[in-house]
Formats: sequence, C-alpha cells, structure tokens
Amino acid sequence: MAERLVVIGGDAAGMSAASQARRRRGSDDLEIIAFERGRYASYSACGIPYWIGGEAGGPDALTARTAGEHRARGIDLRLGTEVVEIDLGRRRVRTRETGGAEAWTGFDQLVIATGAVPVRPPVPGIDADGVHGVQTLDDGEAVTRTLGRGRVRHAVVVGGGYIGVEMAEALMRHGLAVTAATTRGPPR
Repeated sequence: MAERLVVIGGDAAGMSAASQARRRRGSDDLEIIAFERGRYASYSACGIPYWIGGEAGGPDALTARTAGEHRARGIDLRLGTEVVEIDLGRRRVRTRETGGAEAWTGFDQLVIATGAVPVRPPVPGIDADGVHGVQTLDDGEAVTRTLGRGRVRHAVVVGGGYIGVEMAEALMRHGLAVTAATTRGPPR
C-alpha cells in the first residue's frame, strides 16, 4: 500500500513540495493530496496589480498550473477545501469544503505550506465594503468587482512595498485619485 502525503496550501510552497515529492516517488509508492481553501492554486500573487491595471489577463493568465494539470501529474489537488483541524495523534486532517461538507483524511507525511497572513491594523472600518487585501486571486476578483461598479473615485493604498506601489499605479490607470500610506517609518 502506498504512503500518503497531505499538503496543506496549494500555492507556490505547497505545490512545489508536492511536485518535488512526486518527482522523487511514483504514484504507486506515494499518494499526494493537496488542500487549498481558495479557488486557485499555483498562481502569481505579484501579478495581481498588473491584472487590475489591465496589463495582464485575469486569473488564468496568472495561474502557472491548473488543478487538472496537477492531477495529471499524480497530485490530487482539492480546491475550495480548507483544513480546519489537524489530529497528529491519529495522523489525519479534518477538511471543510466550500459548501460545508466535512471529512477526515489520513496521512503518513504532512506538509503545512499555508503562507503568511498579512497584518491588518485594528482600525474602525477595516472590514467595510470596499476595503480589500491583495494576497490572493480571489482578492483580485473582489477589487475588480468593486472597480466595476463605477462608483469609486478615490483609493487609499496602505503599504509601501512592491505590491502596494504597483496597486497604486494600477488604480491610477483606472482614473482614481490615489493616496498611498505606509505603516513603516523612514529607512534607518
């Protein structure tokens, strides 16, 4: 019987780990199941501002490999499935699909590659309609939906890293007045 590798997180790190494991061990020796809570995997988050600014296509243009391509390589990638519990004693994970169905999946080996969660400052209105993060393709779709409503005239971009600067430029291409702010102090 084949061992089972479970990977939590279907973006760059998780799918790289799954792909490397597949190169080292065949399907008869190792079953690989990867869970990704979002609707996309193996995508370029850095390309989101270019998509929003109209310089790159949508999610398909930013996706390196589809779930079907991963499955064809022997990696069972399950999108829209979040791992909500890890039971190390019983060597299993509990998952919840987008529709709410839950199931347990056993593992022999486990890789946790969920990435980081950005810090969102605890300020009033942080969860208001029209306030978006820009970490996932789902976030990019939310921004484009907001822009598509045609009521946005001004944007505030919080964060002065590459993505923040590129988002400010993308929003200016949409004709918005943009104010950029950073939470970091001046360089030392």
